[in-house]
Amino acid sequence: MNLVRISLCLFWLGTLPFPIFGSKNESYWPWGPFTTKNDHSQIKFKPVKWIEIKKDPQTYMLTRAKALATDQKTELILTRNEEGFIAQVLTEGKTLMEPRLCTSFAPFFENMYHCGFINDDDQIDFLLHFYCGGNGLNADFNEVTLLLSNDKGYEATSIQTFGGGPEDHYVKIEDKPHFIMKSFGGIAECLDGKTHNFWTYNLLEIKGDTLYLANQNHRNFPRTIWYTFEPNSKETDILSKKDKEDLLIRSVQDLKLIGNTVSHCPEPTQNN
Repeated sequence: MNLVRISLCLFWLGTLPFPIFGSKNESYWPWGPFTTKNDHSQIKFKPVKWIEIKKDPQTYMLTRAKALATDQKTELILTRNEEGFIAQVLTEGKTLMEPRLCTSFAPFFENMYHCGFINDDDQIDFLLHFYCGGNGLNADFNEVTLLLSNDKGYEATSIQTFGGGPEDHYVKIEDKPHFIMKSFGGIAECLDGKTHNFWTYNLLEIKGDTLYLANQNHRNFPRTIWYTFEPNSKETDILSKKDKEDLLIRSVQDLKLIGNTVSHCPEPTQNN
């Protein structure tokens, strides 16, 4: 992803091929079609309810915010210091997740935070969606933090991805929750002798409070799609096997995988 990130700002936002849902009767999935109606289902989310939002009067940057989940009892506390955004979860005054550093991205948009039952237990989970602040293609580049429930409380995991909002990146495959990660990369010389850019899609399974790289869970993944200005979900045929493997390795290098496990968010080093 880092190979082409600097050049992304050269694109005009109005020409971006964001995920498009085709006709009103047929869904268009950018990563390729699912073969049967029962092959997948989307995980549903609802916006959190903000109770408090405080911003620095000079920079207008967020300093502290508090939101309530749809269960009317689980609270998200979001603060920001020099390291970045820090999340904490409480229920009725009891701390269920100690502060975790989510992202170093700076912008805050209150409509980018949602909750839902992501990992299939009876506790509400949170989807935090942090915008990188870029232009061009990077206008759709974000850091997603999932706050997932467990027996003792919650754990946080962050993933950088294009898109990542609640609309179409969270699906159930064989009744198991998954997240679809979208990356961008370029190859200097493809099989046609030219330079091209590509989307790479990886499938991550959500088990309990943790995410795992799980491309083997569906035949559509991993998927490498030639970047074009027309809707395109076909696996590319202009790359060698080696070049596809190179794009795949680059697409997951920021996950800090231990085996196939995505690392959890660290504790902040600074006190708010």
